[in-house]
Amino acid sequence: MFSIENVYFKTISLCIMKYKKIFAMALMLSAATMMSCGGGSGSGEQNNTNTDEPIQYNPEAETKLDYSKYGLDEAFINKYKAVSIGDVGEMIQSFPSPVEVSAIIQDMKVPYTPKYLFNADYADNFETSFKKALGLGVYCADLGYLNVYNKTSDVIQYLVAIRKLSEQLQIGQFFDFAALKRIATSSNNLDSLLITSVQSYFQMDAYLRQNDRSNISALLVTGVWVESLYLACEVYSIKDNKRMKEHIASQKNILTDLMAILIKFMGNDPEYAKMVAGLKDLTTVFEPVKIESFDGEDKTEIVDGQQLTTQGAYTQITVTDEQMADIVKAVEAFRTNIANSL
Repeated sequence: MFSIENVYFKTISLCIMKYKKIFAMALMLSAATMMSCGGGSGSGEQNNTNTDEPIQYNPEAETKLDYSKYGLDEAFINKYKAVSIGDVGEMIQSFPSPVEVSAIIQDMKVPYTPKYLFNADYADNFETSFKKALGLGVYCADLGYLNVYNKTSDVIQYLVAIRKLSEQLQIGQFFDFAALKRIATSSNNLDSLLITSVQSYFQMDAYLRQNDRSNISALLVTGVWVESLYLACEVYSIKDNKRMKEHIASQKNILTDLMAILIKFMGNDPEYAKMVAGLKDLTTVFEPVKIESFDGEDKTEIVDGQQLTTQGAYTQITVTDEQMADIVKAVEAFRTNIANSL
């Protein structure tokens, strides 16, 4: 039996701790060096070419899809269905920071393994807006992994794929690619990348909401979450690490919120239905994980000349090695299905 206190480990910098509850997409993109505050004007590299119609969410559309074909019954759907568009935004913003994945990988010092990454050349094959938005999130997570290992030559390929997809989705105006290239090929300072990402994400999210395209945000964060969790599981398979085990198991609650978000946008779209069906299988293997929260007073102390604040409130996770093996296997299978569908 494995039991952990303080699910968010205390050695992460105060900057990351401060922002760890900001929307997962913004934080992962920061770790992936994807977002910048400038918006691209004056970079000389911005291109607003659009080759695909944007996804638009119509809350008035009638649901006609037979969900039973995808193994989804009414009871399961209704379990997550009572969510408003406003609730979706709040739920996403409460996601814990996946910047922790990059920090743990750095600390573990495991070998770089390029086979984990989704091929950047495949971006040319994404035929629908659904696939482009999902794939964009996947590439952002992969870019974060590359950044940990300072793989400069490969970073450029992923920036090209990200640029192409963002422009086709009509959100390229939120990416300053000259700045992104400069940051991605010069350092992997997670704190500075975190700070530069936050403002741009909220600008993009506001734009998508105003244009009835909130589901773009949902698909982006799904791609980031799936790929980030997959990379975490693969690294954990190489080297058993307490912090990584803690992070992976803690995703049980995030998965519940993600299910509710995707079901909200599922409507009569078979691509969403397939996605939800795959996530349903993940909920099964995460179910035995026990997560408990406890209150407590914060404690401030000086460590090596620096002030460090330890949160009094903590989360305790209980998960067995056998349960972790089931989670890793299920995540690998789900990510394989995602990759095959893109």
